[in-house]
Amino acid sequence: MRRTVHPSEHGFTLTELLVALVIGTLLATAVFAFFLNSSQIITNQSTTTDMWQRGRNALALMRQAVESAGFGLPQASNCPNGIAAYIANQSTTSPFSMTAITASVQSGSAYDPTTLSQIDTYSLMTVTGGASFGNAPVAQITKTPSNQSATLFLNNVNLIKIHDMFVVELPGQACLMGQVTKVNSKGQGIVGNNINFSSGTSPFNSPGGFSGIAGTIYNINGIDFTNANFLDLGSNNFTINQFTIGDNGGTATPTLYLTQYTTNQSAGTAPGRQALARGVVDLQLEYGLGSNGAITQWVLPKNYTASVTQQILAVRIAMLVRSTRYMPNETSPASFAMPTPTGQSPQSYSVPQNNGPGCLQGDCRHYAYHLFESVVPVRNSIWSGP
Repeated sequence: MRRTVHPSEHGFTLTELLVALVIGTLLATAVFAFFLNSSQIITNQSTTTDMWQRGRNALALMRQAVESAGFGLPQASNCPNGIAAYIANQSTTSPFSMTAITASVQSGSAYDPTTLSQIDTYSLMTVTGGASFGNAPVAQITKTPSNQSATLFLNNVNLIKIHDMFVVELPGQACLMGQVTKVNSKGQGIVGNNINFSSGTSPFNSPGGFSGIAGTIYNINGIDFTNANFLDLGSNNFTINQFTIGDNGGTATPTLYLTQYTTNQSAGTAPGRQALARGVVDLQLEYGLGSNGAITQWVLPKNYTASVTQQILAVRIAMLVRSTRYMPNETSPASFAMPTPTGQSPQSYSVPQNNGPGCLQGDCRHYAYHLFESVVPVRNSIWSGP
């Protein structure tokens, strides 16, 4: 006997099942797309926030270095050409003319963006003294055995301590820097007060005495050191800061590094570079020049010539930072306009699309970028520059 099917017992038809499946698929796709889009937005926001934080921190450290530069160092009028200095553990052991603020075009294997971005990238060096005596000399030289000697005879050694950095002023000739490695006072079996600056103990001392420190920068042969001022820069706060960009030959994300030289540095050990901020791809610097506290012009360091009438009153910092995460759905501008002094050719950083350092597939346009800028007043009375 045939059973009668009640209307309430009817199931779904094939058409109804297909319609429901299509609607469910569309809803699932929409929900998945929503979550995927939300995830990308959150990731991009996190990446951008990280980039901002890294840039702000690096800029703050550079500002602090510029503001402290020149403290406890000789006046510009005493050392108009800077100070002839020597650091054995640098990439070169040649003496250099050290000034409180030095900006120079960066090149070489560490990081050279000129072939990709068509712009010169700068490195920055600042020097801060640690003297509690200010710029006042603590002694005068009474005798120097020879220009190659590592011994100086002084009229007074009471305020001088081992490890103190010092500067000898030769008016109209040179300013030479070294580090005290031994202090000999009267009553110790020594004829007269004297100090030693041995190269085997300190990386700031040349094997050739003052002749090695001066090198070819100054000709000190035959110069009489008698009555020259001896300035004690102290030891606790003496610091040389070097800010450079490196990328390990293009295989890693460009990174801003800080190398610090201090008085407690061992003679045979070079200080390590500290990574400050990944993603720093360009650093531009300008000098604000003027007199009597008023800036009259801005110049690029490579175009600047030292002048007795124009002091560095401020430093303009422009630092271009990119994200460290690849962002396939984002496309950066092809170039970024960089600050340019009035009357000079405009500068721009071109974003590499091939062989970009540390970029996925070499294309650097799929990253976020931001240009950090700051004008930093120079607080200390320093010489004009390199």
